[in-house]
Amino acid sequence: MKAWERIAGSIGLLSGMFLAPWSLESQSQRSDSAALSVRVKIGAGIFNDRCALYHDVDSPRRKPLGPSLDGLFRRSTLVVGKPVNEENVKEVIRMGPTPGMPAFRYTLSDQQIDDLVEYLKTK
Repeated sequence: MKAWERIAGSIGLLSGMFLAPWSLESQSQRSDSAALSVRVKIGAGIFNDRCALYHDVDSPRRKPLGPSLDGLFRRSTLVVGKPVNEENVKEVIRMGPTPGMPAFRYTLSDQQIDDLVEYLKTK
């Protein structure tokens, strides 16, 4: 083996060692993004089954039964006066603290509530 072949092989090996972590990180980010996309789709299904009759997420309706959730995570406060964040939204879903809103703590699992919140974050 010639000297230049050894040098080229060493450079290839070293570049692989340094680039591999970025490649793995990129693959991990893609799989995280795909998993999040699946969770959003599941959350959309839950919303359509359980919430769409009462709430709107695409555009404000005239006189909806419940408040519009369009842009929920861009707001500063919830209807109950608490700041808009994941935990407070999950609490509202679990506990149903307003008149007319049922508590879903017995009918939706924590994972389903998490998926629903991921969906609401996209609206």
